[in-house]
Amino acid sequence: MLKSFGFIFRAVRNKKTELLISLGMVLVLLIVASVLMYFIEKEAQPEAFSDIFSTMWWGVATLTTVGYGDMYPITGWGKLLGGIIAILGVGLFALPAGIIASGFVEEIESEKKLKELLEVEAKLKHAFSVEYYVPIRERKKALGVGYLPRKWLSVNDIKYKMGIAETTLLDVMAFSNLFRLRNVKFSAKDIAGLEYVDSNTVYGKLIDRNASVTIINLHASIQPFFGHFSSGVAEVLQANYISNEVYSTLSFLEDQQLNLITNPAYSQSQNTHPSLSVLQQDIQQVVRKGQYCVLLVNAIKDDTLFQLNTGAAIGNSIQGPFFKDAEPLNKVHKAMLEVAKKHEMNVLTHEKFGIPDKDHVSWWIHQNTSCNLILLHVNVGVLKKKLYDYYQYMVDVAQCLAQLEDQSIE
Repeated sequence: MLKSFGFIFRAVRNKKTELLISLGMVLVLLIVASVLMYFIEKEAQPEAFSDIFSTMWWGVATLTTVGYGDMYPITGWGKLLGGIIAILGVGLFALPAGIIASGFVEEIESEKKLKELLEVEAKLKHAFSVEYYVPIRERKKALGVGYLPRKWLSVNDIKYKMGIAETTLLDVMAFSNLFRLRNVKFSAKDIAGLEYVDSNTVYGKLIDRNASVTIINLHASIQPFFGHFSSGVAEVLQANYISNEVYSTLSFLEDQQLNLITNPAYSQSQNTHPSLSVLQQDIQQVVRKGQYCVLLVNAIKDDTLFQLNTGAAIGNSIQGPFFKDAEPLNKVHKAMLEVAKKHEMNVLTHEKFGIPDKDHVSWWIHQNTSCNLILLHVNVGVLKKKLYDYYQYMVDVAQCLAQLEDQSIE
């Protein structure tokens, strides 16, 4: 019963514009009819139709087709007008009822469609937990990351293996916070598919594990698979995690065109965008004084696996103003050298990237949290490696960052 009343309430709320228009038409007709009837009947019935306001009572009774019989026209023109008004009243008062009924049906259909879309959303979520390629499944299990969701689910797999139409998929994308639809280039070929995101904030994802290490990735909405990679690293490391899954200056949607990486608000006191304020509040809440923050940044495609940046100028050693605690930083650097050697790649420290711009988020984090901050440039080529190698890189990065807490990952 309460659910039915809820449907009616939402129907009235959603159709309020149409209802107000129909009500306005009724009021206009009531006034016009009452004025005309008054001038037609006032001489024949001066006591009954004494003034326009008294005549409006007749108009209300006639328009609603109630007809109490205490006032009625006796002249020919009055009867003609009364008949016309009575016929119009039937139609006009049926109009709001039709509008409400239409809205009621729409609410029921919307509720039914939402239920169906939630079922499709649940199916898609489950699909991300299934690695049907056995070698990859075994590889993830061996690395201890079998619980991580799939990196990617192509639209073709969704259509032909799950029987979900593209139109239904787009409808799910319109309300779901679990996935991002992205067009990715594989071997010079564009392929559409889904990434698992599971956003829980206005800008993306926040996971506070009350850990001493926080991983922040503000490029996740821009670079394909970077969010999955960094989320996996945080999961393996059991670190706090913040990611931007929504905003990009490259977005085709105007309301998502916001730069969360380099923004004048970071170097100025005022801030005009609410999502940026939420991000800043979350960083201050999760990243604590003296603890460790790793800000992931894209890097160029070359033989460099990592570059460590702690706020020093190009050409400087590993130590910089963003990171005061030298011992854990050196441990991370040593671990990364070993990983890079295993993959026949290099590790750089301030060779290609130096002091960030003052509008860069790294300066704001450094000044407002007093944490030990690393800007970690990761080779973007890692993100498109074959899955067998991709998950190995993920675990390797997590193992390197585990040196910040002098812990090991089994």
